[in-house]
Amino acid sequence: MSLRQRAFLAIVLTVGFYALALALMAGMIWVIFQPNVPGRALAFCLFGIAAIAISIIPWPRRFIPPGPLLNPAGQPRLFAELQTVARAVGEAMPAEVYISPEMNAGVLQRGRRRVMVLGLPLMQALTVNEMRAVLAHEFGHYHGGDTRLGPWIYRTREAIERVIQNASRQSAILQLPFLWYGRMFLRVTQKVSRQQELTADALAARTFGAGTMIEGLRALARGSVAWAGYWRNEVVPLLEAGFQPPIADGFQRFINEPDIGKEVQKAAEQMLKEARSDPYDSHPPDSERIAALATMPAGPGDGSGPPAATLVDGIEAIEPFLLIGLLKPGIQMRRITWQDAGSVALLPGLRDRARRQAHMLQNYSVGWLPELLKYADRLGQAEAGAASRQVTTQQARSLGVGLAGAAFAVALADHGWTAESLPGRPIVMRRENPVATVEPFVEVNRLAAGEVDMAAWQQRCSDLGIRDFALTPT
Repeated sequence: MSLRQRAFLAIVLTVGFYALALALMAGMIWVIFQPNVPGRALAFCLFGIAAIAISIIPWPRRFIPPGPLLNPAGQPRLFAELQTVARAVGEAMPAEVYISPEMNAGVLQRGRRRVMVLGLPLMQALTVNEMRAVLAHEFGHYHGGDTRLGPWIYRTREAIERVIQNASRQSAILQLPFLWYGRMFLRVTQKVSRQQELTADALAARTFGAGTMIEGLRALARGSVAWAGYWRNEVVPLLEAGFQPPIADGFQRFINEPDIGKEVQKAAEQMLKEARSDPYDSHPPDSERIAALATMPAGPGDGSGPPAATLVDGIEAIEPFLLIGLLKPGIQMRRITWQDAGSVALLPGLRDRARRQAHMLQNYSVGWLPELLKYADRLGQAEAGAASRQVTTQQARSLGVGLAGAAFAVALADHGWTAESLPGRPIVMRRENPVATVEPFVEVNRLAAGEVDMAAWQQRCSDLGIRDFALTPT
């Protein structure tokens, strides 16, 4: 579909919506001026006219920066790459470039000003070469006029949503024509959006090679999986405890872990395999995009090279501003390094967890963990019950095993061991004299799985001098 055809379709659909709204309003105005109109019908028409009129007003949208605005003078290498890509696709540079805390990139227009948004996590997941292809894709939306058509579509979609929401307060009947039109509008415009994505992919492939763009999409899939796990399992517990770790550094550590890389690769491949097209999606599934790119010349480029984030100078200074939109307004966070995260931030939470269930742990020591784990389901049920949670037997056992691991870590900490919790790695307890390391949660999971028997465990504990450490926190 050409730019002219897309523009025509957007205008027709927009005009069609407003024509529908005005026609319904005109019909209700006609009813009002008829003689002997019942009171309920009169009220329905008056409300309907007001609801539609208020909803179709094109309210101005305030631009909210998605992150810090980057200064070209302060980011010479990044802007040099942007300039290289802009010249390659024959497009003008964006007037504003923002960096955001998202696994994404995008473009838009504010009047005549072009705006580009680059996600820092995305730049960590992509190499410089892959990033060039992704940037060419984004410039492709300027090239195809998508950023000029977008406001037509988005504003009309918002107006339809407002009408449906306001009409629902009075009558489902008033909603019906807008629900029908809204579904049709969404299906048609989202189909246009999906075609825009494929067209932008094609431009990127012609510019930097289909092979590089395909690798970029695969890297994006891996990055999305990795970022979700990293944020949920590594960052959120620290933020909830009131600590702000170095997010970008932690994510780089996380994706560099070999075991994490294998898990992420497997999950991303499964995600690409299972993705299905949906008529209401704005983007085709990545598998469809990859299949379309595979029909084009692979090109001379490749996806190897350093992470694209190496083009960004002063990430440490930028990072606090990235978190502003993710945290509750006014919240004060304490800065912390990943090296200190275990002892300073996570260990107090493990101690509180063990302390709350001290009555379940009071008769056990580290050497008797295998015996305690026989009752892991009871431990989990007790912990869930204290939090008023309903859990299955399997969930209760998992909770109980986790509680035993927490108690084990705290027992070691009470005897001078320090905790280390680096992104993508299990919690490690360390002792300096004599030097020793223990991964409490890994050890407990092995015990729970029956991989280590009581005799071997007690011998190991005796060798480390931890057999009689009480599992109840001091």
